[in-house]
Amino acid sequence: MKTVTIPESEYSEMQQTISDLKNQIRLLRDEDFIRKLSVAYRFFCMRESLTEDDMGISLKRGSAKGIITYMAEDFDEPLEDFKEYME
Repeated sequence: MKTVTIPESEYSEMQQTISDLKNQIRLLRDEDFIRKLSVAYRFFCMRESLTEDDMGISLKRGSAKGIITYMAEDFDEPLEDFKEYME
């Protein structure tokens, strides 16, 4: 087997990426997280009203930590597609 040498910083980044992926997989196996995500999807995307069972779900700040790993620097800049509506 051939041995490949990489810089330590690149190895550390790879280890961090592997750790992040393991955390995301752990969340995907968490039934409570999946249930909350399903309720949020139905409420926000499908505009369904919440049922009595769904009302007990509390979405806490930071519950998506580790899931959203990148946000563009110009995230809050106006979009060209909506320029005519913003004038």
